[in-house]
Amino acid sequence: MRIGRRLWAGLGLVFVGLGMVGVVVPGMPTTVFMILALYCFKRGSKKFEDWLLNHRVFGPTLRDWERYKGMRKRTKIVAVSMLWVFLGVSLFFLRHKPVVFTIVMACGAWVTWYILSRPTVPVGASSALVEIAGTTVECDEAQRAAG
Repeated sequence: MRIGRRLWAGLGLVFVGLGMVGVVVPGMPTTVFMILALYCFKRGSKKFEDWLLNHRVFGPTLRDWERYKGMRKRTKIVAVSMLWVFLGVSLFFLRHKPVVFTIVMACGAWVTWYILSRPTVPVGASSALVEIAGTTVECDEAQRAAG
């Protein structure tokens, strides 16, 4: 069982690495790799799972995904906009290759549909985490526990 947890943690680290590459390489996704990393860390390493959920940059989006299986409106707008900016550049260079152009266009349309079909996180929803008695919980859960 220990080997399985290590494999999950290792795979999670690979996905974090790919996500970090996506931060600097235009057109390569970041969030999807971080979501996959979180999935792996849930099975392999509580320490890395907590690190990712509390990360200054990726944490809020991952906590929204974790809790609502969705994204905030602004996140959706940025994701779809960036997707089509980079796809537009790619499609410009692929305009003389109709088969590849069509495949790329279809993939872009599918990803756009997928992003827009996810639930939109409510405007006032909290994605903040606090620690109570050694357990990390979301802010509104902490308020219920305290009250």
